Amino acid sequence: MTFDDLPTLRAVPTVTAAQMAEVDRITAQDLHIPVEILMEDASRQIAVAARAFLGGSVSGKRIVGLVGTGNNGGDTAGALRHLIGWGARVAAEVAAPQERAHEITRVQIGRLLLVTASPVAVVHYASQSGARDLEADLILDGLLGYSARGAPRGTVATLIDVANASTRPILAIDLPSGIDPDSGAVPGPAIRAAATVTLALPKTGLLTPAGATYVGTLLLADVGIPHVAFSRIGVNTSRLFERGDLVRILPP
Repeated sequence: MTFDDLPTLRAVPTVTAAQMAEVDRITAQDLHIPVEILMEDASRQIAVAARAFLGGSVSGKRIVGLVGTGNNGGDTAGALRHLIGWGARVAAEVAAPQERAHEITRVQIGRLLLVTASPVAVVHYASQSGARDLEADLILDGLLGYSARGAPRGTVATLIDVANASTRPILAIDLPSGIDPDSGAVPGPAIRAAATVTLALPKTGLLTPAGATYVGTLLLADVGIPHVAFSRIGVNTSRLFERGDLVRILPP
């Protein structure tokens, strides 16, 4: 399956970062669906999107994931694990020491290490010795999520600059790192993605003129959040994924 094979939608609802945070809270606390389950769904959808971007096969392709400390980093590490199983050669550039990552992200990095024959070659902590060469067929951007605010700093900013300078295609996870999820504003360095696979619903900034410059082709992935979670904030998602659980959003 390639991008051209994906079902398309032109008009979809969007959510602010605050709304998405409330939906995540409802899903985890009220509906008792753990974040880890959603992360596994998201990881596989990201891997499917990467395979579609690369023409329907990742066999023999080199894919580098930029892994942040939050849930987007865990999604990315999980996606790399799936991609190994599909024949890709992967590597992870981790933006912070292991102890600074969310527990769920550390778990995903650990699982990635367990499924590779050469752990040292696969997982690299860029914060300790600088970013390695990002020569790849595709870069996955999982550095920052919708809760990030302000200009990226430190190793995250460095990895953004290195990724953009590589001229390699970038698939952003949920939103390109460095853009504001609500306004699409760019207060500092930001990933210029060839495509973005946003999770559950697009964040409002992705569809603004400012954000669209960085988003590239916009995909929307179903990650298992029930419709009722969105209905509680007044958003109807009941028919979004009738034609497929990964769809391409057409420009308005």
